[in-house]
Amino acid sequence: MKTYKDFEKEYIGESDVAALTMVGMTEECLTAQILHFGGDDAYSAYIVDEADVEIGKHYSQVASFKTWLKIYDDKGLAFEVYSPKIDVYTAGEYGCIIHLH
Repeated sequence: MKTYKDFEKEYIGESDVAALTMVGMTEECLTAQILHFGGDDAYSAYIVDEADVEIGKHYSQVASFKTWLKIYDDKGLAFEVYSPKIDVYTAGEYGCIIHLH
């Protein structure tokens, strides 16, 4: 079985307030959530685009979207993705996985 480390990391934005804004559809409605990091920086995430992939136990799911997800940083739209289901996981201060399935 593949793990999240078998996938490439992609830039998802940068911030001077250690946070990005995620906007997307949930089962109920359009939702905005904050994606927190441990410090000001440029951020990247593993983009996992297969369903059956092992996510490290040290990662916690922080958000779930359907159909689309857009991530905004201090300057505007930084990243967008489309998939039937999108789960966002974080670990530590900078670890991030976006799981498309």
